[in-house]
Amino acid sequence: MDGLWKRLPVVAASLGLAVGLAIGVTALAGAATTRLPAQESPDPSTTQPPAANPTQPAPAAPAPGAPGPGPGFGFEGHGRGGFGPGIHGEFTVPGPNGGYETLASQIGQVTAVSPTSLKVKSEDGFERTYAVDDGTVVTAGRDGIANVKDGDTVHVLAVVTNGNAKAVEIGDHTQVESRRGAWAPQRPAKPAGAKPASANGTA
Repeated sequence: MDGLWKRLPVVAASLGLAVGLAIGVTALAGAATTRLPAQESPDPSTTQPPAANPTQPAPAAPAPGAPGPGPGFGFEGHGRGGFGPGIHGEFTVPGPNGGYETLASQIGQVTAVSPTSLKVKSEDGFERTYAVDDGTVVTAGRDGIANVKDGDTVHVLAVVTNGNAKAVEIGDHTQVESRRGAWAPQRPAKPAGAKPASANGTA
């Protein structure tokens, strides 16, 4: 019994030391927790978009001279003579009422013309006759097909059915240019004695 009383101070001291250590560790852990800054979430407004892939190929450009989505042509910006690069040919396109239709295009000189037909010969010798009716749009002058003459350069667009070509558009380049020349303004003449402009734009 005397030995138990003798050991009590040692046991109490050990318990005190253990409690002190536990309190110190807890305090240190709390201090470390309070000092850690909160991690900020990224601002979506400053997030950079992903860089473009330099190896991704660019969209393919349409082939030169490829036909457009539908019939039609003009005199400006269509290659030699104001027309397309091809002198004659046929191609299949979606029809206006579903299905498909065959269109024919030809550039050449008129060898025969009447109110109901037009015959055209291309420079390679290809020749074709086209039917003409009230549905044919003729760009040649006030009187339409009556203004088209033998030897005129024309561009014909036609619908081909069972081998027969019906002209839907006829552009007479010769007649259009002749009428345009009667009113189109001329470029102003250079003043007499004017010096040619240098590379930097000064005379």
